[in-house]
Amino acid sequence: MKKENIKLAIFDIDGTLIERGKITIEESAVTAINGLRAKGIEILIATGRAYYFIQDDIHQRIHPDFYVTVNGSTVYDMNHHVIHEVPMLLTEVNDLISFARQHKLGIGLKLNDDMKIYSDFKIFTDVYLQGSPKVHILKDYMEAPLLTESDELPKGIFMMGEESLIESAKSFTTDAHITKAYTNAFDIYSRRAGKMKGINVVLNELNLDWHQVIAFGDAANDIDMLEAAEIGVAMGDAPQHVKDVADFVTKNLDENGIAFAIESLMQ
Repeated sequence: MKKENIKLAIFDIDGTLIERGKITIEESAVTAINGLRAKGIEILIATGRAYYFIQDDIHQRIHPDFYVTVNGSTVYDMNHHVIHEVPMLLTEVNDLISFARQHKLGIGLKLNDDMKIYSDFKIFTDVYLQGSPKVHILKDYMEAPLLTESDELPKGIFMMGEESLIESAKSFTTDAHITKAYTNAFDIYSRRAGKMKGINVVLNELNLDWHQVIAFGDAANDIDMLEAAEIGVAMGDAPQHVKDVADFVTKNLDENGIAFAIESLMQ
Protein backbone atom coordinates (compact mmCIF):
# COMPACT_ATOMS: atom_id res chain seq x y z
CA MET A 1 0.00 0.00 0.00
CA LYS A 2 1.60 3.25 -1.14
CA LYS A 3 -0.13 6.26 0.37
CA GLU A 4 2.19 8.60 -1.54
CA ASN A 5 0.47 7.62 -4.81
CA ILE A 6 -3.07 8.42 -3.70
CA LYS A 7 -4.82 11.11 -5.73
CA LEU A 8 -8.47 10.03 -5.41
CA ALA A 9 -10.52 8.95 -2.37
CA ILE A 10 -13.78 7.08 -3.04
CA PHE A 11 -16.55 6.79 -0.45
CA ASP A 12 -19.72 4.76 -0.42
CA ILE A 13 -22.51 6.48 1.56
CA ASP A 14 -24.89 4.15 3.37
CA GLY A 15 -23.11 2.25 6.11
CA THR A 16 -19.81 3.94 5.23
CA LEU A 17 -20.19 7.72 5.49
CA ILE A 18 -23.65 7.85 7.03
CA GLU A 19 -25.44 5.31 9.19
CA ARG A 20 -28.62 3.99 7.58
CA GLY A 21 -31.58 5.98 8.84
CA LYS A 22 -29.49 9.10 9.55
CA ILE A 23 -28.79 12.14 7.38
CA THR A 24 -25.52 13.57 8.71
CA ILE A 25 -21.86 12.56 8.56
CA GLU A 26 -19.80 12.05 11.71
CA GLU A 27 -17.93 15.28 12.48
CA SER A 28 -14.64 13.38 12.66
CA ALA A 29 -15.18 12.04 9.13
CA VAL A 30 -15.85 15.52 7.73
CA THR A 31 -12.62 16.80 9.26
CA ALA A 32 -10.60 13.83 8.02
CA ILE A 33 -11.98 13.98 4.47
CA ASN A 34 -11.38 17.70 4.20
CA GLY A 35 -7.85 16.96 5.37
CA LEU A 36 -7.42 14.70 2.33
CA ARG A 37 -8.65 17.49 0.07
CA ALA A 38 -6.11 19.87 1.61
CA LYS A 39 -3.44 17.43 0.40
CA GLY A 40 -4.73 17.70 -3.16
CA ILE A 41 -6.71 14.43 -3.13
CA GLU A 42 -9.95 14.47 -5.15
CA ILE A 43 -13.12 13.21 -3.44
CA LEU A 44 -15.59 10.88 -5.18
CA ILE A 45 -18.92 9.61 -3.85
CA ALA A 46 -19.93 6.19 -5.25
CA THR A 47 -23.44 5.13 -4.26
CA GLY A 48 -26.52 3.20 -5.24
CA ARG A 49 -28.57 6.28 -4.44
CA ALA A 50 -29.88 8.61 -7.11
CA TYR A 51 -28.29 12.07 -6.95
CA TYR A 52 -31.40 13.71 -5.48
CA PHE A 53 -31.45 11.23 -2.57
CA ILE A 54 -27.86 11.93 -1.52
CA GLN A 55 -27.98 13.53 1.91
CA ASP A 56 -27.59 17.31 1.83
CA ASP A 57 -24.85 17.08 4.45
CA ILE A 58 -22.56 15.48 1.87
CA HIS A 59 -23.02 18.33 -0.61
CA GLN A 60 -22.70 21.01 2.04
CA ARG A 61 -19.75 19.76 4.08
CA ILE A 62 -17.83 17.38 1.82
CA HIS A 63 -18.27 19.10 -1.57
CA PRO A 64 -17.34 16.04 -3.66
CA ASP A 65 -15.50 16.54 -6.94
CA PHE A 66 -17.48 13.72 -8.62
CA TYR A 67 -20.51 11.56 -7.92
CA VAL A 68 -21.05 8.03 -9.23
CA THR A 69 -24.75 7.41 -8.58
CA VAL A 70 -27.35 4.68 -9.15
CA ASN A 71 -24.57 2.07 -9.03
CA GLY A 72 -22.62 3.67 -11.86
CA SER A 73 -25.58 4.39 -14.12
CA THR A 74 -25.21 8.18 -13.79
CA VAL A 75 -21.99 10.11 -13.19
CA TYR A 76 -21.88 13.81 -12.24
CA ASP A 77 -19.03 16.29 -12.05
CA MET A 78 -18.57 18.81 -9.23
CA ASN A 79 -20.92 21.23 -11.00
CA HIS A 80 -23.64 18.55 -10.86
CA HIS A 81 -23.59 18.06 -14.63
CA VAL A 82 -24.19 14.55 -16.00
CA ILE A 83 -21.05 13.31 -17.76
CA HIS A 84 -22.11 9.67 -18.23
CA GLU A 85 -25.36 7.70 -18.04
CA VAL A 86 -26.62 4.19 -18.82
CA PRO A 87 -30.43 3.82 -19.02
CA MET A 88 -32.15 0.47 -18.54
CA LEU A 89 -33.95 -1.34 -21.37
CA LEU A 90 -37.61 -0.47 -21.99
CA THR A 91 -38.85 -4.07 -22.28
CA GLU A 92 -37.17 -5.19 -19.07
CA VAL A 93 -38.38 -2.15 -17.14
CA ASN A 94 -41.97 -2.89 -18.15
CA ASP A 95 -41.55 -6.59 -17.36
CA LEU A 96 -40.32 -5.69 -13.88
CA ILE A 97 -43.20 -3.25 -13.28
CA SER A 98 -45.73 -5.89 -14.33
CA PHE A 99 -44.02 -8.49 -12.14
CA ALA A 100 -44.02 -6.18 -9.11
CA ARG A 101 -47.66 -5.30 -9.53
CA GLN A 102 -48.66 -8.94 -9.97
CA HIS A 103 -46.87 -10.00 -6.77
CA LYS A 104 -47.61 -6.82 -4.78
CA LEU A 105 -43.95 -5.85 -4.48
CA GLY A 106 -42.77 -2.28 -4.12
CA ILE A 107 -41.09 -0.86 -7.22
CA GLY A 108 -39.64 2.59 -7.85
CA LEU A 109 -37.96 3.89 -11.00
CA LYS A 110 -34.94 6.17 -10.53
CA LEU A 111 -35.25 8.93 -13.13
CA ASN A 112 -33.14 12.07 -13.52
CA ASP A 113 -35.32 14.36 -11.40
CA ASP A 114 -37.54 12.12 -9.32
CA MET A 115 -38.44 8.55 -8.38
CA LYS A 116 -41.70 7.21 -9.76
CA ILE A 117 -43.38 4.53 -7.65
CA TYR A 118 -45.36 2.03 -9.73
CA SER A 119 -46.33 -0.35 -6.92
CA ASP A 120 -46.69 -0.06 -3.11
CA PHE A 121 -46.11 3.65 -2.56
CA LYS A 122 -46.43 3.17 1.21
CA ILE A 123 -43.40 0.90 1.54
CA PHE A 124 -41.28 3.62 -0.04
CA THR A 125 -42.50 6.34 2.33
CA ASP A 126 -42.31 4.09 5.39
CA VAL A 127 -39.15 2.07 4.70
CA TYR A 128 -37.14 3.31 1.71
CA LEU A 129 -36.78 6.93 2.85
CA GLN A 130 -35.00 5.78 6.05
CA GLY A 131 -35.37 9.15 7.73
CA SER A 132 -34.79 11.27 4.62
CA PRO A 133 -37.01 14.38 4.48
CA LYS A 134 -37.16 14.16 0.68
CA VAL A 135 -40.58 12.53 0.39
CA HIS A 136 -41.43 15.08 -2.33
CA ILE A 137 -39.05 13.23 -4.67
CA LEU A 138 -41.37 10.19 -4.65
CA LYS A 139 -44.11 10.40 -7.29
CA ASP A 140 -47.21 8.18 -7.16
CA TYR A 141 -47.52 6.26 -10.45
CA MET A 142 -49.47 3.35 -8.96
CA GLU A 143 -52.23 3.70 -11.56
CA ALA A 144 -50.00 4.75 -14.46
CA PRO A 145 -49.67 2.63 -17.60
CA LEU A 146 -46.40 0.95 -18.56
CA LEU A 147 -43.66 3.02 -20.19
CA THR A 148 -43.58 3.78 -23.91
CA GLU A 149 -40.66 4.68 -26.17
CA SER A 150 -41.37 8.38 -25.60
CA ASP A 151 -40.89 8.10 -21.81
CA GLU A 152 -37.65 8.70 -19.96
CA LEU A 153 -35.99 5.40 -19.12
CA PRO A 154 -34.84 4.87 -15.54
CA LYS A 155 -31.15 4.57 -14.70
CA GLY A 156 -32.06 2.18 -11.93
CA ILE A 157 -34.91 0.49 -10.09
CA PHE A 158 -35.47 -0.26 -6.41
CA MET A 159 -37.67 -3.24 -5.58
CA MET A 160 -38.91 -4.15 -2.10
CA GLY A 161 -40.68 -7.22 -0.72
CA GLU A 162 -40.24 -10.96 -0.30
CA GLU A 163 -36.67 -11.80 -1.24
CA SER A 164 -37.22 -15.12 -3.02
CA LEU A 165 -39.85 -13.52 -5.26
CA ILE A 166 -37.55 -10.67 -6.24
CA GLU A 167 -34.67 -13.08 -6.82
CA SER A 168 -36.92 -15.04 -9.19
CA ALA A 169 -37.09 -12.01 -11.50
CA LYS A 170 -33.58 -12.97 -12.64
CA SER A 171 -35.24 -15.71 -14.71
CA PHE A 172 -36.73 -13.23 -17.20
CA THR A 173 -34.11 -10.44 -17.24
CA THR A 174 -30.83 -10.41 -19.10
CA ASP A 175 -29.64 -6.77 -19.04
CA ALA A 176 -30.96 -5.99 -15.55
CA HIS A 177 -28.58 -6.77 -12.70
CA ILE A 178 -30.51 -7.58 -9.50
CA THR A 179 -28.51 -7.24 -6.28
CA LYS A 180 -29.55 -7.20 -2.64
CA ALA A 181 -29.24 -3.82 -0.92
CA TYR A 182 -30.52 -4.87 2.50
CA THR A 183 -33.20 -7.19 3.91
CA ASN A 184 -36.16 -7.42 1.50
CA ALA A 185 -34.74 -4.67 -0.71
CA PHE A 186 -32.90 -4.87 -4.04
CA ASP A 187 -31.07 -2.50 -6.37
CA ILE A 188 -31.61 -3.16 -10.07
CA TYR A 189 -29.57 -1.54 -12.82
CA SER A 190 -28.14 -2.34 -16.24
CA ARG A 191 -25.29 -4.84 -16.52
CA ARG A 192 -23.77 -2.23 -18.83
CA ALA A 193 -23.35 -0.01 -15.75
CA GLY A 194 -21.98 -0.78 -12.27
CA LYS A 195 -19.95 1.21 -9.76
CA MET A 196 -16.65 0.13 -11.30
CA LYS A 197 -17.58 1.37 -14.77
CA GLY A 198 -18.80 4.66 -13.34
CA ILE A 199 -15.60 5.09 -11.34
CA ASN A 200 -13.54 4.31 -14.43
CA VAL A 201 -15.27 7.23 -16.18
CA VAL A 202 -13.98 9.50 -13.40
CA LEU A 203 -10.50 7.98 -13.48
CA ASN A 204 -10.36 8.70 -17.21
CA GLU A 205 -11.50 12.28 -16.61
CA LEU A 206 -8.70 12.74 -14.08
CA ASN A 207 -6.10 10.72 -16.02
CA LEU A 208 -5.59 8.46 -13.00
CA ASP A 209 -5.50 4.70 -12.43
CA TRP A 210 -6.50 2.40 -9.59
CA HIS A 211 -3.01 2.51 -8.04
CA GLN A 212 -3.80 6.13 -7.14
CA VAL A 213 -7.05 5.33 -5.33
CA ILE A 214 -8.09 4.75 -1.73
CA ALA A 215 -11.65 3.39 -1.46
CA PHE A 216 -14.00 2.99 1.52
CA GLY A 217 -17.02 0.66 1.59
CA ASP A 218 -19.12 -1.72 3.63
CA ALA A 219 -21.27 -3.83 1.30
CA ALA A 220 -21.15 -6.42 -1.47
CA ASN A 221 -21.42 -3.82 -4.22
CA ASP A 222 -18.22 -2.21 -2.86
CA ILE A 223 -16.08 -5.35 -3.13
CA ASP A 224 -14.81 -4.74 -6.66
CA MET A 225 -13.59 -1.24 -5.88
CA LEU A 226 -11.99 -2.32 -2.60
CA GLU A 227 -10.08 -5.02 -4.48
CA ALA A 228 -9.05 -2.71 -7.34
CA ALA A 229 -7.91 0.25 -5.23
CA GLU A 230 -4.33 0.66 -4.07
CA ILE A 231 -5.83 0.85 -0.58
CA GLY A 232 -9.23 -0.73 0.05
CA VAL A 233 -10.81 0.05 3.43
CA ALA A 234 -13.74 -1.95 4.85
CA MET A 235 -15.81 -0.57 7.70
CA GLY A 236 -15.56 -2.44 10.98
CA ASP A 237 -19.23 -3.43 10.88
CA ALA A 238 -19.09 -4.64 7.27
CA PRO A 239 -19.91 -8.32 6.55
CA GLN A 240 -16.93 -10.66 6.80
CA HIS A 241 -16.78 -11.33 3.04
CA VAL A 242 -16.30 -7.59 2.48
CA LYS A 243 -13.58 -7.38 5.14
CA ASP A 244 -11.82 -10.34 3.55
CA VAL A 245 -11.02 -8.39 0.36
CA ALA A 246 -9.91 -5.18 2.08
CA ASP A 247 -6.35 -4.05 2.71
CA PHE A 248 -7.43 -2.43 5.97
CA VAL A 249 -10.42 -2.96 8.27
CA THR A 250 -11.25 0.17 10.22
CA LYS A 251 -13.49 0.74 13.24
CA ASN A 252 -17.27 0.84 13.00
CA LEU A 253 -18.87 3.85 11.36
CA ASP A 254 -20.18 5.20 14.68
CA GLU A 255 -16.75 4.70 16.28
CA ASN A 256 -15.14 7.29 13.99
CA GLY A 257 -14.17 4.57 11.52
CA ILE A 258 -13.53 6.92 8.60
CA ALA A 259 -11.29 9.23 10.62
CA PHE A 260 -9.45 6.29 12.17
CA ALA A 261 -8.64 4.82 8.75
CA ILE A 262 -7.50 8.13 7.25
CA GLU A 263 -5.35 8.92 10.27
CA SER A 264 -3.85 5.41 10.27
CA LEU A 265 -3.18 5.18 6.56
CA MET A 266 -2.72 8.68 5.16
CA GLN A 267 -0.83 10.67 7.78
